Amino acid sequence: MACHFLHKNSDRETDAQSWRRAKVIALAKPGKDPQLPSSYRPISLLSVCFKLLERVVLQRISYQAEGLLSGDQAGFRRCRSTCDQVAALTTHIENGFQSNLKTGAVFLDLTAAYDTVWHTGLLYKLAKCMEPWFVNLIDLFIRNRRFRVHIGDDISRWYIQNNGLPQGSVLAPTLFNLYTNDLPATSCRKFIYADDICCAFQSNSFTEIESTLSADLTLMAEYC
Repeated sequence: MACHFLHKNSDRETDAQSWRRAKVIALAKPGKDPQLPSSYRPISLLSVCFKLLERVVLQRISYQAEGLLSGDQAGFRRCRSTCDQVAALTTHIENGFQSNLKTGAVFLDLTAAYDTVWHTGLLYKLAKCMEPWFVNLIDLFIRNRRFRVHIGDDISRWYIQNNGLPQGSVLAPTLFNLYTNDLPATSCRKFIYADDICCAFQSNSFTEIESTLSADLTLMAEYC
């Protein structure tokens, strides 16, 4: 019913259009140069009604999404946390040590991961695994989104958000998990929390660890 209402009124100034607007507050990162744009963390203030609708939708699709997501991913999932991944990695290393195996690990942090999500690619991936009503609704949510930035008393003009998921969106973490759920299969074991990825491989030889991790990083780079 919500989808029908939003489509029906999409040609004039409606709640649907106001829901796709964001007020972005730029918060300075501690210890960073305030003259650099990269030194600020953007926080989007979204429509309360929009976030309420998102929670309703998330409740509807959470069970299906959980069944699709890789067990390597622990980010923003029920009964999973960063502590689980730290414990799993630590246990993996300790088990390898008990078997006289060396462990090599590479930690990846995707820069501006949520802000660079490709909208067309997201919809394409969702269409392969989710119901059509959900794909259409997400298409409506991310299409023609606008934002303006507030820094002190200064306000920018409105900009179109051509890529990325809105910061503060209730659905954004689940959408990002589904978007990156097709990470390539690797020889190393992956420990993932949202956009933070640890690739770990065990062997008796440092040479084998290095070559295996290098090959896996090549696969990850090509995917990204």
